[in-house]
Amino acid sequence: MKSRNELLDEALPQFESFIESREKYIKALETTIQALRQENANFNKNNLAIRSSIDELVAMQRLSNIVSTAVSPETILATLFDLTQQVIPVLESNIFLLDSTSNRLLPLAPVHDPRLKEEAQQQLESGICDWVFDEKKTVIIPDLESLVATGTAKNFVIVPLILRNRSIGIYLIHTEKPQQDFSNQDIQLLSVLANQAAAGVENWRTYEELANANKQLKSSEAQMIQAAKLAAIGELAASIVHEIKNPVQVLMLQMDMMQRGVALPNGLDLVRQHVQRLSTITKRLMNFSRNVSEDVMTQPTDINKAIEDVVAMVQHEYRTDKIDIELALSTDLPMVVGNSNYLQQVFLNLAINARDAMPRGGKIFISSMLEGFSVTVRFSDTGSGITQENIDKIFQPFFTTKGEGKGTGLGLAISRNIIAQHQGHIRVESELNKGTTFIITLPIRRTLQ
Repeated sequence: MKSRNELLDEALPQFESFIESREKYIKALETTIQALRQENANFNKNNLAIRSSIDELVAMQRLSNIVSTAVSPETILATLFDLTQQVIPVLESNIFLLDSTSNRLLPLAPVHDPRLKEEAQQQLESGICDWVFDEKKTVIIPDLESLVATGTAKNFVIVPLILRNRSIGIYLIHTEKPQQDFSNQDIQLLSVLANQAAAGVENWRTYEELANANKQLKSSEAQMIQAAKLAAIGELAASIVHEIKNPVQVLMLQMDMMQRGVALPNGLDLVRQHVQRLSTITKRLMNFSRNVSEDVMTQPTDINKAIEDVVAMVQHEYRTDKIDIELALSTDLPMVVGNSNYLQQVFLNLAINARDAMPRGGKIFISSMLEGFSVTVRFSDTGSGITQENIDKIFQPFFTTKGEGKGTGLGLAISRNIIAQHQGHIRVESELNKGTTFIITLPIRRTLQ
């Protein structure tokens, strides 16, 4: 049997080998842990960089959308400047659009630094811009003037604006970034931004064209309405003359009596009454005939008063034509949101149409009432009515059933347009040989309690 010492001698090498292996294992484990720590740190660093890049891309995408959808040059340039600053440092920048007729580059907005405009024109005249347009590539030109004057190295970056494969101008950037420090990524990003700017320029131009067309359309529409109003006044000239003639005759008689020294009872009151009547007639006529605005300016409007003013203008002539006008106007109507002058045009058009439908006389019945949150106005006549074939056409421009020289066919078309501008509706009900009714609904003026 082996002694204790012999056993220890035999076990010692194995123990030392175990200790040595354990130390190697621990060192290997420490090395692995350190490598994992370093890898984790690198991962976090890369992840942070990726997050930062994503944030920058999201910000650039948001700003790019603003550029491409902007409707003003100032917005395009301001946003484009901010975007460009994220790529390269910018001293000054502007967009210059090519005017092929004058062979000039015109700034999209006023240039703060006149040198930028001079530089753009110089590069166009030197042929550099032609090369940029032909190749559709960005070019970097050293700022020699700055280098000579101050010894500072600056550059001009000329980026073509491409729209549907056609160059429409340049994006000119003045920067302190050295030419050798420009990367391909910088150039590509600037090209992308310039393309977004080109889309923004087209969007702005389209917006301006539409705004101008809309302005011209409004102007033409206002002129057409004004012409129709004056034509209506011309048709009512006899009635208007009579309205003025009566008080004038009374005043002339009163003056003649005064010259003879004959004092009439209540003579002063009579004069005052007829002068006031003349003033009212003149004011009503001037209000109705004044030029209409290109924009329908609305305000709280008394619909009954607008109807009564029109009836007052036509009543005498209609009596002469054996046409009675009967009113049934609700006395507690709220105000509507409207333009009295425009609405009077509608009511006068309907009154004239009713008269023309009753050449042998008849009756016009006008009513107003509150229905829900709208005021409803009905114009009814006892005239010849409208055939079913024509009832679908009466609101079409230039359509008329009147004889030659008796109508332009614009009255009802204009009326429908005016009511639509008031957020209202107009419709017609008619039965042949029994009469016609036009129904107009207009929203009331609602206020918070």
